[in-house]
Parts: sequence; structure tokens; C-alpha cells
Amino acid sequence: MRKNTFNRSQLAQAVALGLALTLSGQVLAQEPDAASKKEAEVEKIEVVGSLGSLPGQDVEAVFGFGKSILETPRSASTISDEQLERFAIGDIDELVAFAPGTYTQSFFGVAGSLDVRGTPGEAYFRGVKRLDNPGNYPTPIGASSRIDVVRGPASPIYGPAKIGGYLNFNPKSASASRGQYLEQNTGAFSYTLGSWDKSVLSAEVGGPGSIGEKKGGFYLYGEVENSGSYYDDSATDQTILQGSFNIDVTENLRFEMGGMHHKYDGNQVAG
Repeated sequence: MRKNTFNRSQLAQAVALGLALTLSGQVLAQEPDAASKKEAEVEKIEVVGSLGSLPGQDVEAVFGFGKSILETPRSASTISDEQLERFAIGDIDELVAFAPGTYTQSFFGVAGSLDVRGTPGEAYFRGVKRLDNPGNYPTPIGASSRIDVVRGPASPIYGPAKIGGYLNFNPKSASASRGQYLEQNTGAFSYTLGSWDKSVLSAEVGGPGSIGEKKGGFYLYGEVENSGSYYDDSATDQTILQGSFNIDVTENLRFEMGGMHHKYDGNQVAG
């Protein structure tokens, strides 16, 4: 009697094992079909966009003529207008997140300049050297359409320079790129509030223009800031007025004219 029970139990185990192998084989056979079906149902989304700071774009701040970073043996970074707006960059200290080899300076919250490769960096406006600003006043970046950060000494065409590097500020203008201008009038108005009594009011307007048959454009920018600071007895009270006018004389010659008026705590700074 025990012998028969043992044989029946062994037979049941064999049948169960056979069924398990059969079912697992069917599941494995169905898995590729289910996976391929699921893959076919996945929707593919491709996002295409540009922040206007690709290495293939011209960066005149390196050598003074239109060459891209790919064509120049220099280390440089370009922070475009799209990046300034997309990442809400408010002062010069925030540029360290986009330009390797740059560091913030410590002047009680006054974002005047950056350290480039361990030494104080210089500031240029449209390729023209400005006075050193070791935290004397905040360097305005809201009026810039692009900021080029070049690591290493400037080209000899700019004259004597520091060995660390420099920043070149390109003002907002009606010329989107070489040979292209705004097709119609455009403008913007913004008011920014923030912690530590931050208050910034800005407005800008630009459009096409011409002198005779010569095509050109204009751009005006204004900013008023009256903000507090994390530090005691320290605040930012400044006014920025900037205007630019560009015109194409020939296909290979263009005039760029403009200027900036920067008033900070009663001190006049011309650019």
C-alpha cells in the first residue's frame, strides 16, 4: 500500500513538472511578441531647440573678427540672450554656472566682476576695454544680448591685458545676426520682485530703420533698480539707459553705434 502511494505521488510530481515546463515555454514564446507590440505602441517625442550658444557661431570677442570657437585655438564660452532669459540670470555672479574656470568674487554682495582662471577678469564692452571693477558697482547684464567669457589673455589687438581672461558684453541691438535685422517693431516690459527687497523695473523697444536705401535698425533699453541686500548697510540703487543703432553700408561693411549710461548710487559710469 505504501509502495502504490509513493508511485502515485511521484507520477503527480512528474505531471506537474511537465505542465510547468509547457506553460513556461508558452510564456517565453509570447514575451518577444508582447515586447515588440509594446515597443510599437511607444510614442517617440523629439525636442529640437537652440539656446544660441553653439560652438559653431561667430564669437568676435576672441580675435576681433568673425570666427567660431571651433575655428579658434582658444577656450571661450558664450552666454546668449536665450540663456539669460531661460535660466533667469540676474547678475554676473550667476555666469559661473555656464563658464568653466570662472569664480565669483567676494565684495559684500556687489557682483562687479568674475575671477577667471584664478585672477580677476577684465570687462570689455563691444570689444572696448572698461575700467576694472573690483566690486565698486554691479556690472549690468540685463542690457546685454550676449556675454563672451574668454579664458586666457586677450588678443594683442585689444592692447595689454591680464593673463586670466576677460568678459566681453554685446549690447542688445536690432541686428539678430550679421546681415539680419528685426522685421518689425518689438518691445518688452518687466518688473521683478524678490527676497531682500529686490525691485527691478526694465523696458526695451527695437525695430527696423534705414538711411536712404541703407538697411539698419535701432534698439533702446532702460532699467531702474532699487533693491536691498543680504548684507547690512548695503543696497543696489542704479539706473541704466542704453541705445544702439546699426546700419549696413555695404555687404561687407556695417556701422554699429551706441552707448550706455549707468548711474549707481550717484556715481556716473560711462560705457
